[in-house]
Amino acid sequence: MTARGHGRLATVLTTLAILTGACAPAAGPVPAASPAAGGGAVPSAAPVRGGTLVFAIWQEPTTLLPIYANQVVAGVVGQVVTEGLVRTANDGSYVPQLAKQVPTLANGGVKLSADGTRMDVTYELLPDVKWSDGTPFTSADVKFTWETFLKDPKVVTREGYDQIESIDTPSPTTVVLHYKRIYGPYLTRFTGLIPKSMEKEGDLSKSKYNFQPVGTGPFVISEFVAADHITAERNPSYRVKDRPYLDKIVFRSVPSREAAVAQLKAGEVDGMWNLLEAQTPDLEKDANIRIIATPGPSVERLELNHVKNADPADPSVPHPVLGELAMRRALNLATPKQQMIDKLLFGKAKVGTSPVSQGWASPKGLSQESYDPKQAGAVLDQAGWVKGADGIRAKNGVRAAITITTTTGDKVREQVEQILIDEWKQIGVELSIKNQPSAVLLSGSWSAGDPRKRGSFDIVMYASSPAIDPHSVISQRYTSANIPTAANGGNGQNYTRFKNAEADAAIAEAGASVDQAKRAELYAKALKLLNDDVAIIWLYDRQNIDALRANVSGAQGNVWQNITWSAADWSIRK
Repeated sequence: MTARGHGRLATVLTTLAILTGACAPAAGPVPAASPAAGGGAVPSAAPVRGGTLVFAIWQEPTTLLPIYANQVVAGVVGQVVTEGLVRTANDGSYVPQLAKQVPTLANGGVKLSADGTRMDVTYELLPDVKWSDGTPFTSADVKFTWETFLKDPKVVTREGYDQIESIDTPSPTTVVLHYKRIYGPYLTRFTGLIPKSMEKEGDLSKSKYNFQPVGTGPFVISEFVAADHITAERNPSYRVKDRPYLDKIVFRSVPSREAAVAQLKAGEVDGMWNLLEAQTPDLEKDANIRIIATPGPSVERLELNHVKNADPADPSVPHPVLGELAMRRALNLATPKQQMIDKLLFGKAKVGTSPVSQGWASPKGLSQESYDPKQAGAVLDQAGWVKGADGIRAKNGVRAAITITTTTGDKVREQVEQILIDEWKQIGVELSIKNQPSAVLLSGSWSAGDPRKRGSFDIVMYASSPAIDPHSVISQRYTSANIPTAANGGNGQNYTRFKNAEADAAIAEAGASVDQAKRAELYAKALKLLNDDVAIIWLYDRQNIDALRANVSGAQGNVWQNITWSAADWSIRK
């Protein structure tokens, strides 16, 4: 069913039946640390109770509240504290977390209006669950989370939550979501809940909960020392008996991946997050270290600002260099993606083709033009960009000089920047580096000055990872309604300022359908338009690669979640 076919109830029923097969409920409640839903090798040694595990992170979260969190590292840390109604298993299916089952049409959790234009979704919640402060978890907390997403101007996104007209709480363990219309990716919402007890705080972004959130997960943040460490201690209110095994996880802040690797090899830390492919060959030789690698949805990219670099940027003023399609196309043609993979990543990655590299919505056959610097030069010649005496091109008095920004402390990204400086200079484009800490570049906050939000950048390099249902990411990042501006308070994540009415329509239609095959076609259409515009240069598809000392057991990889999803099952032998 699509937005144009709301009256065809029989079609809706058929397509929702397809959805029920993709999201079949588990037989009963599955705890967050259930090993059955994960992937990767697990040591056979019996778990040991107690102890402290030190885990290196080379970026620092700007917040741990799920309503604000935008960095991957915030999920790595926050995931041991906060939980949602459902989560994603390694195979891409949904399994219950704080809900008793995954609501579908087949089990009565999803109901359609008589005319097939609206939907209600009912979640039955696990009973006797407590927040880490000892208060009961109830349906009122789900409703409060929704209200906060709608009211708080600083939330990372309202996508999906703004499709809910109202919420009923007929009992403490029953919550009914009344959607304004059919919303296909409904299971992607409420993946990080907050308690109604926070209501008294007012501005949550200025409260203690910003760094010490109350959650229902296996651990509680007891200490957050900026630029040093974050301590997570066992949650005495955790609902799963005898979990977690560990007393504490200490997330140690280190300046770079390379520093984390050195500490891991020396035994100064017990694990680390987010290795690069290039770092695995050496570690694989060390019998004291175990690599956990899974295919991942993360895609490294270069996002090109379509509008003039300013703080804040005006969406109506084109970028003097990157605002021209010929220039964006030439930069892609002059980017040696496969050579970067071979040289920097030991060939352990694939050239990127779209923001959706995994799962049912990954578009087949989509690609960008391959490396061809000669053709890049010809494109610029034809577009009227003329080389000057210094070899740098200019057009109408505008010099082809731009900046690139990525996260500090990332050696491979810095190497990519150097390659781009050399390659792009050959076609007459001058590139300079302006890197920033992750806490600044990836804060996701307009008020905190995230340059992507405010448009104060030329090109930014980073990676992002959509969920198994990519609608939220695609809608937030590639529709014109989600261009952050001063007028909308910086809401939205369309950082390139890409605008295409046809893409907007395709994405909206996909979100209003529950026909998975049809949705995949519509996303593919929109992403092809994005590629035709060369709004983003897709560098390579990342793996999820983490490493732990061999005396750590219970950790499991998951395509769709960070390594800490299984933290309740972690144990360590000293």
